[in-house]
Amino acid sequence: MTMTDEGEARQILGDAILGRDEVATGLGGDPVAALAPDERALVERVPFDRATLERAAGEDLFLVLRVTRDATGPLTIVRLGELIAGGLDPRVHTGVGYALRDEWTIDTQPLGTTDTCAAGWALVAKTPLPATLNRTRDAQDAVLATLPAAERSSRRSAVEIVYDTLLWREARGERLLANAWDWSRSGSTDAGWAAVGDFGETGLRVIAYSAAVRFGTLGVCVQR
Repeated sequence: MTMTDEGEARQILGDAILGRDEVATGLGGDPVAALAPDERALVERVPFDRATLERAAGEDLFLVLRVTRDATGPLTIVRLGELIAGGLDPRVHTGVGYALRDEWTIDTQPLGTTDTCAAGWALVAKTPLPATLNRTRDAQDAVLATLPAAERSSRRSAVEIVYDTLLWREARGERLLANAWDWSRSGSTDAGWAAVGDFGETGLRVIAYSAAVRFGTLGVCVQR
């Protein structure tokens, strides 16, 4: 696999990158310091060649460095909400929302308290792929299956969506998913699938939907 260094990636993508400096600012410390040696090896180089990054720039994707933990522990959704002020809507802790029972809160779900990002780099779409909007989950997957194999496009996990979206807001002052939802690959304990979005002034929301749900702002922000 041809790789690129972060400096060259930054020259190609401009501000469309959350690299070591941006992540350090958002998390309040060096994002690489707490990583294990094998994880550090995964973040030292960007696993995309120049041509791929140039195409990504034209497709309005951004590049993000993800890490699993900081000096105090794993970077779960709950932990990210504690680290980044105004990051999560308070309703994620009370269970208010579609298909969320009173007992279903982010604090009781493995997707919120256990799951973390894997260390590495990803290219992510800023907005949902239009062809995935207003479709059931199976129909969305059928759309994703038609994308070129070279793009290796897939859904993000719920924690990846939260990590990327909150750090982008911290670095760029822009709330991605302000008027949309990204349907993740993370399942909930009540057999739903977590969606993250509706990023308003009160914070980012996390809701579980059944696979049969569909509406006009629920789609997939593909990643490579």
